[in-house]
Amino acid sequence: MNLCLSAQSPGKSDYYLFPINPGQQNYLAGTMGELRPSHFHAGIDVKTGGSIGLPIYSTADGYVYRIKVSAGGYGNALYLKHTNGTTSLYAHLDRYADNIERYVLSEQYVQQTFEIQLFPDKHYFPVKRGDLIGYSGNTGSSLGPHLHFEIRDEDQKFLDPLSYGFDEIRDELTPIIKKIAFVTMDKEARVNHTFGRHEFSVISTADGLMHTAAPIRLNGKVGIEMYGYDRQNGVTSKNGIAEIILKIDGDTIYHELKERMSFGKQREILVHMDYPTYQSQRSKFNKLFVDDGNMNDFYLKSSQGFNFSDSAHLVQIYVKDTYGNIGTYELEVNKRKIVYKPRPTIRDFEIHRDFMHLKADHTGTPSLINLYFGQAHVDLPPYRTDRYDAYYLWDLKNGFPDSVNLCGDVIDTHFYTEIPSETETSFHNHSLDLYFSSECLFDTMYLRFKKEIDEIRSRELFTILNDETPLRSSVKVTLKPEWTYPDSSAAVYAVYGNSLSYIGGTWKDGNISFGTRNFGTYTIEQDTVPPVITPYVINNHDVKFKIGDNLSGISSYKATINGQFLLMKYEPKRRLIWSERLDKNILLSGELVLEVTDNTGNKSYYRKTL
Repeated sequence: MNLCLSAQSPGKSDYYLFPINPGQQNYLAGTMGELRPSHFHAGIDVKTGGSIGLPIYSTADGYVYRIKVSAGGYGNALYLKHTNGTTSLYAHLDRYADNIERYVLSEQYVQQTFEIQLFPDKHYFPVKRGDLIGYSGNTGSSLGPHLHFEIRDEDQKFLDPLSYGFDEIRDELTPIIKKIAFVTMDKEARVNHTFGRHEFSVISTADGLMHTAAPIRLNGKVGIEMYGYDRQNGVTSKNGIAEIILKIDGDTIYHELKERMSFGKQREILVHMDYPTYQSQRSKFNKLFVDDGNMNDFYLKSSQGFNFSDSAHLVQIYVKDTYGNIGTYELEVNKRKIVYKPRPTIRDFEIHRDFMHLKADHTGTPSLINLYFGQAHVDLPPYRTDRYDAYYLWDLKNGFPDSVNLCGDVIDTHFYTEIPSETETSFHNHSLDLYFSSECLFDTMYLRFKKEIDEIRSRELFTILNDETPLRSSVKVTLKPEWTYPDSSAAVYAVYGNSLSYIGGTWKDGNISFGTRNFGTYTIEQDTVPPVITPYVINNHDVKFKIGDNLSGISSYKATINGQFLLMKYEPKRRLIWSERLDKNILLSGELVLEVTDNTGNKSYYRKTL
């Protein structure tokens, strides 16, 4: 059977060398194109057995063209330009090779900064294939020791390193699918007689294929999603899948191939995967259709769903990794006219595309649901009932109800207005202003907002109830508090349960503005407590401190010895800063002063004569 899969099994390339433990079996913690919370993974993550300090080698001839040191992100990163026009990137390094390390240290002292980005002349650091360039680490936003490795083309699109056939990675295992979901794409569509999104677990059968435990009936225009992952020999990591094909009744409906990807389209992942599902349950479902606003360029075939008739249909999904292993999954839908009672997760109601979907318990004859629009109301009958539940559907294009009488319980919907995509739009009310650029939204958003007072914690709470709406770029938010705050120490914080996360903001005329790419609940809080400095090691060779802040977080730090700049490296994960002398032959002697500032300007000092 010809599956028309485009990805080829990797052919061995002699141009590139595996950059760590070459010639030995290595193991991966991540692959290219893997779904991450806000981006596609742009390379491979190579495990280092929990250790740091493993030698890293140049993958090919070239030169060092970029060096970046940062407390977050890629941490200590090194970029090489190669003779064939490609670029390789090595990230989360513990340190660079000695000659590069000396150069970076010198420039950090010249510019008096730890975080630095350098573009040395191409003749400064030429490299040959296999030259030592650094050592593996855990710097930046790494969640554990590993090497992040990328290969990019001349346009800086990232390529799949595994496509070059590295023998160091063994992969004889097929990708697997654990769950499948069906999504109604218009008002008349149904999944087992019900509107909305419905998930099903898949199980293995003796014939080697996959099926759902429950029968499935699809009617109308329905989209399909899948949750799955790839595997490699010797590890349990759940990695990304390189290629996916969806066929219905033998015809290819959808085909994605992640072999070359654009950095400029990273935020498009928010509509490539099911973002509301990720927000609610942290599962990354890959859509097998291209939704509104999706501008990714790795789709070889796409659609916006499939129109299922009452007759039986064969659904086939093929998942393939870069090493040519193919997983085959198929199921028949509409095979039997079985009434299946789904239990979709509905809080009080859910917004699904342009529709409000409600479910209510009932005994006997189901009640009408009353939708209130100011003084007017609409009696909404159920579109479906079963033994215990009644289901209701309202098209938001027909108006936004202020409240819903759900079988005697009145629920405030908090609807305000429709925000169109691809249009510059502003919204204003007495508590909140919003500004959307034309690039912000992937699709139309139905704005919901509420303002509350947390009496226990004495906080104003501003909640934009569209946390399941993905944002391509930042929305400008202006909060209009009822209370008065000092501009110097009060800032915006995102509220996560009992925790606060600093956002910041700019005050003007008693209001505070900030940008966000994630909606949720915000409050305004004062931070008047300075950071805490805890001496860890203090001597003539080294000084180390733990630094922390109780609320807004660390903004900056600066150390001097006898008034001269002293470089302090920073590891936020451990809240640790430590000195790095420019000349190791000169001991630290004299007055040491450390100044640490938090995000609202509170300062702490440590002074000691060495």
